[in-house]
Amino acid sequence: MDFSLIYQNNLKVFFPEMFLATSILLLTLHGTFLSTSRSLGFPLIIRSFLKLCILVLLLTFFLLNNGGLFSMLTYQNTFLFDFLTFNVKQILVIFSIFCLAVSEQSIVDNRLNNFEYLLLILCAILGLFFLVSSYDLISLYLALEMQSLCLYVLAASHKNSSFSTEAGLKYFILGSFSSALFLFGVSLLYGCTGTTNFENFSLLFATANHDFLMLNSLIEKSLICIAVAFFF
Repeated sequence: MDFSLIYQNNLKVFFPEMFLATSILLLTLHGTFLSTSRSLGFPLIIRSFLKLCILVLLLTFFLLNNGGLFSMLTYQNTFLFDFLTFNVKQILVIFSIFCLAVSEQSIVDNRLNNFEYLLLILCAILGLFFLVSSYDLISLYLALEMQSLCLYVLAASHKNSSFSTEAGLKYFILGSFSSALFLFGVSLLYGCTGTTNFENFSLLFATANHDFLMLNSLIEKSLICIAVAFFF
């Protein structure tokens, strides 16, 4: 098999996301087998695991930086890759590396030995990557939920703290309510326009006259629901 042919299709722009997702799976296996190893005496791996996560993010940054500057719509115009999305992803990775680096001492002081904590952060970053590239309301919602589900668990990750449990529960209820509002607004918008794609919205609203938009009050209600969901 000639692996160079992979550069001729749309998978090229997904290399950073594919690498990050594969690294998350491998780190999950690594942490599971190492932390439960009886022969090694059930070692504490949180500090070494943190360094591995930082290394993964650094390699992801290099993939983003060497991906080339081009504009491409992929997978039925549901994802957009251009100069802005690549730059935003690089900023996300840089700040994520900084946050992980400064949190090392806090993890040690609080005696946190849950490597899943770091994996959830990487999964949230992966969800943010898809969120940045989303060019359709459906892909945007799925990416937003992927990122939010990781944050729900992170908020309630401190098992011995009632405040952490309360925060995770409140965040989950609030997120569920905002997701319901968002989906309701999307369903109304799709019923009025017949599309969920951002490019189609741009063409539709650019050619629609003012009277049509004023008469169609469902579009206004759907946009209000979507805006309220994002405010949540």
